[in-house]
Amino acid sequence: MTEGNEIKNIRSEFFNNAELHFIVFDKNLNVIDINDSLLKYYHLDYNTIIGKNVLEIGPDIKEKGLYDKYLEVIRTGKPIVIEDSLSHPKFGNQHNRIKVFKVGDGIGITASNITELKDTISALESFSYKVTHDINSPIASILGITNLALNGPNDINELKMYLELAQESAKQLINTLNQINKTLRIQKGDTHVELINFEQIILDVKKSLTYIPGYNVVRFEENIEIIPDFYFDKLIIISLFQNLIDNAIKYRNEKRNASFIKINVSKEEDSTTKVTVTDNGIGIIKDLQKNIFKLFYRATNQSSGNGIGLYTLRYGIEKLGGHIKFESEENIGTTFTIYLPNKNNFNA
Repeated sequence: MTEGNEIKNIRSEFFNNAELHFIVFDKNLNVIDINDSLLKYYHLDYNTIIGKNVLEIGPDIKEKGLYDKYLEVIRTGKPIVIEDSLSHPKFGNQHNRIKVFKVGDGIGITASNITELKDTISALESFSYKVTHDINSPIASILGITNLALNGPNDINELKMYLELAQESAKQLINTLNQINKTLRIQKGDTHVELINFEQIILDVKKSLTYIPGYNVVRFEENIEIIPDFYFDKLIIISLFQNLIDNAIKYRNEKRNASFIKINVSKEEDSTTKVTVTDNGIGIIKDLQKNIFKLFYRATNQSSGNGIGLYTLRYGIEKLGGHIKFESEENIGTTFTIYLPNKNNFNA
């Protein structure tokens, strides 16, 4: 093998094994090559893509102004970097950083998925603002209440009222800090896998929530299959039931006489455990449903909340290869469905 052929083979291996997505167009913007990473990610066939025009594989290219930019690179030879948003029916919303550069008479394009980076930056911005607000607010309340108690009359009943108000603010602060710690622990990948007893966890979670207003008016219906040798992160499982049961109670439909929460846990054929939590509460307005897993987002003002729970829940479940989805209809109710893989061979 000559040195030239060896270099070509090395370049070919690099081209196809790189994590970046590579695609090469001729001067008419027809595809002349594409790497394996891009093909595998979008489940495309090499032979069906080769020869297609850029407008056939991306009809909105002109609308976004990318088509003219590609032609400009062909004309001038000057490379450009573009950040582009893509909405895909299977892969959801994506943000890509695209570099376009001259290759022969045409252009080469590399694309890196920066969705996670963009989401992280957005989450950190929200995190910084919201944490400051949610910590300062109860602290300010405690300081205001204690100031009234120190400078007001010495009536014992009035002092007791001030102490109770300060205690509630302190509980709010502790809850916010606990949720933040859970979020940080999960995001760091600090995972602790252990044997899961769903029945006991659900019982313990329900006991911990008995103080919530409305708990006693909600009817629980449970169908918990005993699943032996199922391993997962226990904190995530506890968080799962705490958040979903807590939300179902807080966002119950108070105009309805019989509020219920249905909990089902069952084993799927592929050893995945399926959890569903259904309520007949106020539901989530359709236009707001796309936001409920965002950090610090609250879909309703009916009840207080810090907006960390569902974000943390989805992040933790997906971190361990699981999946969470939901269906909701306003004034009818909401169903969350969670698929949890068995991590009995997981090395935490």
